[in-house]
Amino acid sequence: MVSTGLTDKVRVRELYERMGVGYLELYLRDSVEGYLSIVDGVGIRGVRVIDVGCGLGIGAGLLSGLAGQYVCVDFACSILQYPARLPNVDVLCSDGSMLPIRDLAFKVAILLNVVNADIDGPQLINEARRVSELVLAKSPRNIDNELISSLLEGANAFKQY
Repeated sequence: MVSTGLTDKVRVRELYERMGVGYLELYLRDSVEGYLSIVDGVGIRGVRVIDVGCGLGIGAGLLSGLAGQYVCVDFACSILQYPARLPNVDVLCSDGSMLPIRDLAFKVAILLNVVNADIDGPQLINEARRVSELVLAKSPRNIDNELISSLLEGANAFKQY
């Protein structure tokens, strides 16, 4: 049976919702390092930031105190309960490839470990470009980073691996 992008997305959502805070046991250190490296040299103080694929809100915990507004977006709705408890954080349960947000509503979009070239990577990056002035994207997979580089090259965006 051939898997479709939608089927893959549903499987990923179900996995993250089942894992819940167990995700922290596996990826906390990598996530913290990823968020700190992706915003290194980028001024986020006082600006509106959208974190697409935020998961449990590790980025929000690290960065929301600096941002003027920090919005966590994830399609695994149940895990948004954690970042929703943080001050200065709004949450939105949505597919990052179809954001119900007006154009250029944010200064910075963060896509950390969420771009998947095999599923909907181009749509995620294009949506981030549509809703923000600056896109910060990074993935642990080379194929995803190649896609990020190709779609953000020459754009009003910042990419980091």
